[in-house]
Amino acid sequence: MTFNLSNVALLADSFYGAGMVRFAHGLLVASAPTSTDAHNEWDPGVAPIHAGPDSLYISVRQAASGHVGVVCIEGPYSPPGLDKLFAGEISLPDASLAIYDPNGAMGLRLPVAGKRNRIEVYGDDPEESSQVCIVLTEIA
Repeated sequence: MTFNLSNVALLADSFYGAGMVRFAHGLLVASAPTSTDAHNEWDPGVAPIHAGPDSLYISVRQAASGHVGVVCIEGPYSPPGLDKLFAGEISLPDASLAIYDPNGAMGLRLPVAGKRNRIEVYGDDPEESSQVCIVLTEIA
């Protein structure tokens, strides 16, 4: 999914938010705003995405290689041109998702449809994506 206004217009009813920044350390976090998941056991060389109960650590392209585009969509949705890199569940006690990097280059807090969600991460590269689509589908 290339970011352009026509894509956003097509998804307007299911669009949560988006941003495009340089990630200094190549780490994108998607989590409940109150998450305390430490991800201490994560080795990005072994697994580019690591999940906790209410958060994901996602390896993305580092700043020296360019910007990373991130979009969050209400599912179900399968973005064209991107590969599914992860599928699982995430608990969002406040029905809100924070998308950020530890250096503060990106800091989104998005209200979402539900507290329990299926989460899918799509990207253009399994190791260091330059385009990431996070799809949340509420679990009833």
